Amino acid sequence: MHEFMLNIDNKEILNEILHHSVDYLIGTLTKDVSLLDKFSHKYGFANPEEFESAIKIIANAYRLYCQEKLTDTELLGHFSHMSQDLQQSVVDVVTARKPEIMAFLVREHDSRDGRLLESFDWDIRFIMGNSSLASYRSQVATLVLNCIETDGQRRTIHFEVTQPQLENMIKELESCQQKLSAMKATENKNQEEAAKA
Repeated sequence: MHEFMLNIDNKEILNEILHHSVDYLIGTLTKDVSLLDKFSHKYGFANPEEFESAIKIIANAYRLYCQEKLTDTELLGHFSHMSQDLQQSVVDVVTARKPEIMAFLVREHDSRDGRLLESFDWDIRFIMGNSSLASYRSQVATLVLNCIETDGQRRTIHFEVTQPQLENMIKELESCQQKLSAMKATENKNQEEAAKA
């Protein structure tokens, strides 16, 4: 742990640093040098690299804790130099932000095998005639898929579908949802049986 972190005794500052560490882990804290410089001066670090290194260490500990590779005791072992009150802050922050961290870890894991759909948007347009037939009427949906690539980069995919294509896509997605729900139910049942044994 960095020397500054060894000497910290202010709960508010520690909480802010811990929250910045979670933001760094889940990717909401940009690695903008000017922002890191601002935070390093605000919290008394010697330079932005030292601040980034400190939040990386904390973020990694939180990652391992949420992956159940660290116990509560092992997590607090990283902060053994702090008072019990400050150590409780370490646990409180990870407990409060655990849903966000877990959602990030699931997205990260799922995106390793291929492109991952993060969100989508759509709109509907009516086509009133074309170059060969003035009375032609058609409804077209434009879908925008916001994806995360395997390398973590975000990519937007735009495409148009007709109503029959959209209906087929919805049926396929509903089928996938049913299969995933069945898999989840089986997994939960297996976990319950294992817990009873």
